[in-house]
Amino acid sequence: MSKSPAASPQPAPKRNPALVALDLSAGFVLGVIALFIGLAIVGVTGSYPGLLDACGTGPYEGMVCNEGYLSTVVFVITAIAIFAFAIPAGMFVVNAIRKRTAWYWPLIGIAISVAAFYAGTYFASLAAPTI
Repeated sequence: MSKSPAASPQPAPKRNPALVALDLSAGFVLGVIALFIGLAIVGVTGSYPGLLDACGTGPYEGMVCNEGYLSTVVFVITAIAIFAFAIPAGMFVVNAIRKRTAWYWPLIGIAISVAAFYAGTYFASLAAPTI
C-alpha cells in the first residue's frame, strides 16, 4: 500500500532572514500605530456624552437626546477599539511564533478600528440635538 502525497506533511520552506526581520518590524510598527489609533478613538468617544449638554427639557422624538442610547454607542465603540487592537496583536504574536507572515494582522486591526469609529460616530450623531 502506497502513501498518498497529501497524507505526508511537508516541512515549511526556509524563510529569508531579511524578510523575516522586515515582516516583524513592519508588524511591530503597525501594531504601535494601531495602539495609538485605538487610544485616540477611546479618548474622542469619551467626550461624546457632552453632545447631550445642549439638550433642554421637552419631549424629543426618536433617539435625539437619549442618554442610554448614546452611552451604549460609546461603550460599543470603545469595546470594538480595544478588541480591534488586542485580537490582531495576539494573532501577530501567534503567527510570529509559528514562523508565518504576520505583518498584516495589525493592519486589519487598524481597518476595523477606523471603520468602527466612523460608523459609531454616525450612530452617536443621531443622539445629538439639532440646534
